[in-house]
Amino acid sequence: MLGRVVEQAREQEIFSREDTPTEKRVEAAFLYHAGLSYRRVEKVIGRSYEAVRQWYHRLAHLFDPEPDHHSTIAIDETKLKVEETEVYVWAAIDVETFEVIHIEVSPGRSDLDALLFIKQVLKRCRGDPVVLVDRGPWYNWPLDDLELCESRRETWGERSLVEAWFGLLKYRTRLFYNRFPHYSSWKSVDRWVKAFAAFHNSIL
Repeated sequence: MLGRVVEQAREQEIFSREDTPTEKRVEAAFLYHAGLSYRRVEKVIGRSYEAVRQWYHRLAHLFDPEPDHHSTIAIDETKLKVEETEVYVWAAIDVETFEVIHIEVSPGRSDLDALLFIKQVLKRCRGDPVVLVDRGPWYNWPLDDLELCESRRETWGERSLVEAWFGLLKYRTRLFYNRFPHYSSWKSVDRWVKAFAAFHNSIL
């Protein structure tokens, strides 16, 4: 996996110079994803924590999943704290592979947020997957509007796998005391969770 990412990073010329070898940059990104803080990775790699942060975000798109067949998808949302404000993280998980198909952060939770998110999820799917959601009223309009071939509203069962993934996400954010660093915006949180999901998929 590391070798493939290094090769792709070089092919796409993500880093203009090799003052720090690409192998070391990829290793730093994986160490951060594994749970080390930027400052701890700084000590291991020997480069600044700000450099590690930039590498992590610049490499994340290499792990974006291509559109694929997903027979059953679980969708849910959860809250995260940014300073004194709550944002919502939306995630879609393949219940068979535990792959994150799509993830987004929004400042609110509404019918429109749910609709836009599900549309993006379906763009990443081939065929007509079964979509599992909970009984939140914000899913009523999207499910009616999209006329999905099959969708189910359930609290437990297969849909609980997306809650298990949120458990991984929140375990990781406990390093921030469940808050993101000072001056974070919901858009920067969105970039962070996308990177987190991408690296999660890379080690499945």
